[in-house]
Amino acid sequence: MKTVQRTGPLSLLYAFMDATRGRASVEGEVLRRERPIGLYVLETGGCEGCFMEIESLNGSAFALEQAGFVCVSDPADADWLLLTGAVTRVCAEMVDRVWRAMPPGRSLIAVGACAVDGGPFPAGYATLGGLQALTPVRRSIAGCPPPPDDILRALQELAQV
Repeated sequence: MKTVQRTGPLSLLYAFMDATRGRASVEGEVLRRERPIGLYVLETGGCEGCFMEIESLNGSAFALEQAGFVCVSDPADADWLLLTGAVTRVCAEMVDRVWRAMPPGRSLIAVGACAVDGGPFPAGYATLGGLQALTPVRRSIAGCPPPPDDILRALQELAQV
């Protein structure tokens, strides 16, 4: 029996194939829509740990698109705004601009402790704290940072409501 060498120029391809083979499947019944829910992710201040966990959902280890979601790069194409990090005074205007650029029917989702209640960055001279004290939030996903599978599961639960 001949074994395949997994080094050299094809090693990246083999790694991709191994990752897709071990891809997490979408649990339960997937809600079928005519188009996926567009997610616009905005990091407003903090360590960017939550932002990186959301970005990992786009990788091959998670089934974000199979679950009915897609990350978009333009707020006009977004249905939900996923906000990470404590809201800094500098970013407050940007959050407002992104929110107004989104079409009606939009939802705001706080991801991580900083976005929910400010975490280690309470309201002060540089930050406004978390979204809980600033505006109504459709869903909060706790954690510092929350693991990608918890984020995906929360998004799926919200999509079924």
